[in-house]
Amino acid sequence: MRLLILALLIPAGLLLLACGDDPTPTPVSKSDPGAFTRQFVEKALDYYDENGREATIDFYNTRDSADGEWYVFIIDDESGIIAHSARPERIGLKFGDLVDVNGKNYGAEFDAATSDGSWVSYMFRNPANDALEQKHSWVVRRNGLVFGSGWYER
Repeated sequence: MRLLILALLIPAGLLLLACGDDPTPTPVSKSDPGAFTRQFVEKALDYYDENGREATIDFYNTRDSADGEWYVFIIDDESGIIAHSARPERIGLKFGDLVDVNGKNYGAEFDAATSDGSWVSYMFRNPANDALEQKHSWVVRRNGLVFGSGWYER
């Protein structure tokens, strides 16, 4: 009887393993910019976890890290912006320096980010077309760093 039970349970267990949660998320289309942005930031966090701080900063300061208008920015609590491939001239700006053309201090909202993440909306110049547009950024805090990316509303 035990052999019969094992003979039935082993294939069932293998089937459950094969159908279980795949740790690799299904890629999200850019046609859903909010979901794409969140996944883009999650990939940056995974890169950080796998490669460490310095390699992450180096990578996200290159255009190779961008995907069209999507790029990752990283802000250190102490040093300010430490990665921004689209606008490297912003390196060193602190949370308090991040104010849009309408006077909104979006840096304070970035600084308030948690490990759960949050959305912050503000006006920013789109590097793809140099137009001033509404930007929606997803920001997540990890180990004294804020990781973010966003999409532009047209």
